[in-house]
Amino acid sequence: MYKSLTDLANCHASDKGTIGPSKEWPVHNYTDVYDAYLHPLRGEKLTMLEIGLGVTGKNWHSAIVHGRNSGGASLKMWHDYFPHAKIFGLDINACSYLDNERIKTFVGHQGHIDDLEAFSKTFGNPRFDLIFDDGSHRPDDQQVSLDYFFKFLKPGGIYFIEDLMANGKGDDRSGRCYCDKFLNTRSVLKSFRDDGSFPQPNLFSDPDYLAKAIETICFHVPKVSLSSSKGRRFWHRAVSSVSYSPESERLCMIRKRTDVE
Repeated sequence: MYKSLTDLANCHASDKGTIGPSKEWPVHNYTDVYDAYLHPLRGEKLTMLEIGLGVTGKNWHSAIVHGRNSGGASLKMWHDYFPHAKIFGLDINACSYLDNERIKTFVGHQGHIDDLEAFSKTFGNPRFDLIFDDGSHRPDDQQVSLDYFFKFLKPGGIYFIEDLMANGKGDDRSGRCYCDKFLNTRSVLKSFRDDGSFPQPNLFSDPDYLAKAIETICFHVPKVSLSSSKGRRFWHRAVSSVSYSPESERLCMIRKRTDVE
């Protein structure tokens, strides 16, 4: 019997589930949302890409690699969840130790077109059923990757972007996930969903293609934080009885039209 995606995430210490690498690391509870979309596909021979593999190295220190997490936790999770899938991984740090008969990794920056083109050329321009962006979380990098890889998504395929933040131009935020030159990705995609246009400034080089190719955009709020009377914090699934702050959606699903290559 297949294990659930949440069980696999927790087994590999991915923060996509409900138990992370350590008690101090907050978890995202993305797996319930993912499972609702992906469970019917578990037995299929899919081709998928994950951007950002949660591995530490000379180019980027990944803080999630601690405790029970030795690196590449979500890639291991996907490997077990989709037993017949061919899985590609893109990360700024080398992690060939994750490669096996179904996993191939590549070193590259998700915000650099030359790196993305080198990735595609190396693997023969693969087409993907599923793409997951769990990379730098910067809006510029997210938008470059979406603009480039959506053309490599098969008709009807799904593109997920994790950890959407108020971290773009005009947002009151700082840190390594912040970019003050382009709007945050959530606001750009929500504007397109609501009125059919991508507000500027963004980094889409071919917005007409995206507008033609996108069928559906859905946003999810997989977790909210609550405080008990004793001051302890708990992470819960977002339910109808719990309110959430506007513009706090952290996970986005973008489905490609079936009639667009």
